Amino acid sequence: MKNRLGILDAGTLSQAERDYSALRATEIKDGSAPAATRGHFDADHLRAIHQHTFGDVYEWAGTTRGDPLILEGQRETQPPQLIKATTAFEGASTVNAKLDGVLASLAEQDRLRGLSREAFSRQAADVLSDLNQIHPFREGNGRTQREFMTQLADQAGHPLQFEGVTQQRMTVVSFDAAQGDKESMRRLFDEITDPARSRVLQRGFDTLHQRYGDQVQQVYLTSTTAGETYAGQLQHKDRQHFIMDSTGDKVVGHPQDLPKGSSAGDVVKITATPIPSLAQEKQMQRGRHLEY
Repeated sequence: MKNRLGILDAGTLSQAERDYSALRATEIKDGSAPAATRGHFDADHLRAIHQHTFGDVYEWAGTTRGDPLILEGQRETQPPQLIKATTAFEGASTVNAKLDGVLASLAEQDRLRGLSREAFSRQAADVLSDLNQIHPFREGNGRTQREFMTQLADQAGHPLQFEGVTQQRMTVVSFDAAQGDKESMRRLFDEITDPARSRVLQRGFDTLHQRYGDQVQQVYLTSTTAGETYAGQLQHKDRQHFIMDSTGDKVVGHPQDLPKGSSAGDVVKITATPIPSLAQEKQMQRGRHLEY
């Protein structure tokens, strides 16, 4: 795409975009970005996040696919349809109306404030699913929407921990939601709003990153859900977490669920229990109540 940097190679542009957007995303998080980037959870708020994040690279940053498109001072026709892989997103002619509708509904729900964690995670997952299906911008939707949702969660009192979520998982749950199945997105949000599960998920991510580097982003990584049964080969085990290959995915859980004496390489079957909080985990370790 045409860009302010004059880059003609797609790979070079992608790297430059990541570098610039990472810097600008930090400014949004630390409060040094324009106030509009921490706005009223309406369409202008979303536009402001996108504009600040990608404005160094694209002249059209902050412009939805339903807004007038200006390139090099000239008005251009917006592409009527956006298709990525096999997913067709909202048509350009209805993008703005659908976006306003989703965010008006969010305002009617008081921005999801005053909800239990479980209720918030389910409704927030549906909001992100709807925003992703609209796909308001030509590029940069994922990063913009995650920042928007992170701010939404903070003001609702249920912080999101996206750090342990791989690109592969985000791609799959977004695809599922685009096909009308929001359950995998809801499960993701249930994990990343739960401090205990998100902590263990992050441990698994860090272990795999040490092992595979950035290739960890191509792994579908999930944490155990209490009451569910898992079977597979242990890939890693220590006193804080284990990683298991299970039906093609990698599952991270707490070692309290493993059979005593099990070690990496063993094939095991477990029924998951609730992952302990950090305080509970420290108490276990101090009292040596469990031998992993």
